Amino acid sequence: MAWYEELFADGDPARSYVQSDRSRAEVDFVIDKLELAPGARVLDLCCGMGRHLIDLARRGCEVVGVDLSAHMLEKAREFAAAEGIEPKLVRCDMREIDFHAEFDAVINMATAFGYLESDAEDEKVIHAVCRALKPGGRFLLDVMSRDGLMRVFQARDWQQNAQGDVMYSDRGFDCVAGRVHARERIIFADGRRTDSSHSVRMYTCSEYGAMFERAGLRLAEVLGGFDGSPLTIDCKHMIVIAKKPGSGETCA
Repeated sequence: MAWYEELFADGDPARSYVQSDRSRAEVDFVIDKLELAPGARVLDLCCGMGRHLIDLARRGCEVVGVDLSAHMLEKAREFAAAEGIEPKLVRCDMREIDFHAEFDAVINMATAFGYLESDAEDEKVIHAVCRALKPGGRFLLDVMSRDGLMRVFQARDWQQNAQGDVMYSDRGFDCVAGRVHARERIIFADGRRTDSSHSVRMYTCSEYGAMFERAGLRLAEVLGGFDGSPLTIDCKHMIVIAKKPGSGETCA
């Protein structure tokens, strides 16, 4: 079983769903940048517990959420139901989404990209995204910026959540493969402990552009955050927006 299947099989125990002001601001940004009108069809790829999906549905978008974790999809369904929302939720590997020219936009938020075992496997996701988009549709990818991350990279740190659970992280960066490898230990407030490890591919902006082009998408805009600022070497986040060519042109 891959690390991401194990980690999210029962949810990420160090984190919990919060429909925060930050989430709403991010959805404001998505709607504005992707020019989404009420009724627009949006695919939230790796939707997790529905943090963005629910707010998009509240704004009038027709949303489909896809995630590999049955646990997180169930939580998304519970949180959505509490607000009177019934989005379509699909359990699926992100490489195998079976949609064809159905969506005005696809979003992949909070660095949910780069988990797979190789660049070739990651690229399968981008091809699937291109197939899922309508001609003229847009793809928004929100990830950590590799350049910005390297400027503040910490081999070890710890975080504590509101429940009193503490997560210790031990990280390394493979400069040749472009991957962050990490081991994490969570010590729960009740004394329980869990250990996990993960490996995430950190692509540069130019690598994303080349990958999109091979899949048939055109790089439209790159930003350094949800405030719309330009991408610089100091930015911790990178928002990459690509567009599917209009009618008469096909994806690779």
